[in-house]
Amino acid sequence: MTSHQPSPDIVIVGGGVAGGGLATVLARAGLDVTVVERTSRYIDRIRGEFVHAWGVREMIQTGLLDIATEGAGGRILPFWTRYPDGVPSEPYRWSDDFPDIPGALSVSHPALQQALLDAAGTAGARVFRPASLRDVTWDGDQPVVTIDADGQAITLTPRLLVGADGPHSAVRRHLGGQGVSDPPRHAIGGALLRGIDLPEDAAHQLYFEGGFTMIFPQRDGRSRVYYVCSTAEADRQQRANQPATLIGRLAELLPAGAMKNVVSEGPVGFFPNSERLATVKHGPNTVLIGDAAGSNDPSQGHGLSLVFRDIRDLADRLAASEWSTVPEAFAEARSRDHGVLRAHAQWVAPLSTETGPDIEALKNRIARARELDPTAGGFARIFATGPAGLQADEAARRHFLGEDLESD
Repeated sequence: MTSHQPSPDIVIVGGGVAGGGLATVLARAGLDVTVVERTSRYIDRIRGEFVHAWGVREMIQTGLLDIATEGAGGRILPFWTRYPDGVPSEPYRWSDDFPDIPGALSVSHPALQQALLDAAGTAGARVFRPASLRDVTWDGDQPVVTIDADGQAITLTPRLLVGADGPHSAVRRHLGGQGVSDPPRHAIGGALLRGIDLPEDAAHQLYFEGGFTMIFPQRDGRSRVYYVCSTAEADRQQRANQPATLIGRLAELLPAGAMKNVVSEGPVGFFPNSERLATVKHGPNTVLIGDAAGSNDPSQGHGLSLVFRDIRDLADRLAASEWSTVPEAFAEARSRDHGVLRAHAQWVAPLSTETGPDIEALKNRIARARELDPTAGGFARIFATGPAGLQADEAARRHFLGEDLESD
C-alpha cells in the first residue's frame, strides 16, 4: 500500500553530515524539509573527521559550528604543528593570518552525523529513519519520490530533491549517473587511538620517506590518526597485525614516549586516495551534494570542508534565486571548486609518497619557487581559503611546481 504525504518543499535523501547539515540550515530558514536516512545508527567507518580552516569558516556562516562543538563534542584546534625529522616545529596559529577563523575542527564523524540530524529535527525537519529509497521518477520537472518507511511505501512530491546519499548515491543512479574514480596514486589509512601524548590544541603532521601521518586530537583523550603511504606499504599494513603494527610505526616516527600508553578505540583500515567524480550532478529540480556529487582525494583532507561549502552555497542560492535555476548553477559552481581541489591534489601527490632523485629535484625547485612567491599563486593558502578565487589552469600548475622559474 502506498501512502501519499503532503508535499514538502525539499526532500533530502541521506541524513549524514551533508544531508543533516543542509536540513538543519533549511529548516531553520522556515522551509518544509523531509530527510530520508537508511541507517538506524551511525558507526565508525574511518571517515573524514577533520575540517580545514576554510571549512570552519563555512560552518560559521551557516551556524553549524556550535552543533559540531557542543552537540558532537568537536574540538577546535587553533594550531598546526609539523615535525621535521621527528622534532616539533613552532606551532602555526591560524588566526595570526586569518583572524576570522578560530582554527581547524576535529570531530567524531558518527557523533557529527547524529548531532546534525538531531538539530534538523529540532528545527522542524521531518526525519524518516530507518527508511530506504524505492524509486524516483519525474512528472515533467516534478520529482516523485517513493520511499519505504514505517512498514509502508510513501510517496513525496517535493519542489526540490537533494541527493546527499554518499559515494554510491541512489539518487544519482536514478538521474542516470555514476561515480568514476581516478587511478589511485597512493593510499590512506585511518585509526582511532587513545592516549597519544601530544598537545591537544594542535593538529600534528609528520612527513617521512614515502609518506606522512596526521594526528587530530578529539575529546576524552582520543585522536583520529591518518597514515598516508604507497599502495605497496598499505598492502603490507593491511596484512600485518593491527593495530599493533601501526602503533609501532607511529612510535618510530613521533617524539620519544608519545605512543607509550596508546590503545586502539576502533578499526584500522586503508583505502585508495582516488578522487571520485560524478558523471551527472543535477536534473530537473534535483541536485547532488557531498560525496554524491564527487569526492576529493582523502589524503588532502578537504572532504568535510567541501560538504560544508555545499551546504552554505546551496542554501544561499535557494534563498536568492528562482529554484528551477538552482540545480544547474549550483552544480557548475561545485564542479569548479572540486576541480581546483582535484588539480591541487594531483600536483602535490608525487611529493607525498614518491621518492628518488627526480622527486628530490622537484622539491628543491619548489623550495626555490616559494622564495620568490611564498603564496604559490594563492595555492599555498588553500587549506585556509579553500578553492574560492583560485584558477587551476596550466599556468597555475607550472607556477606551483616552479616550472616557470627560468622564464621569470
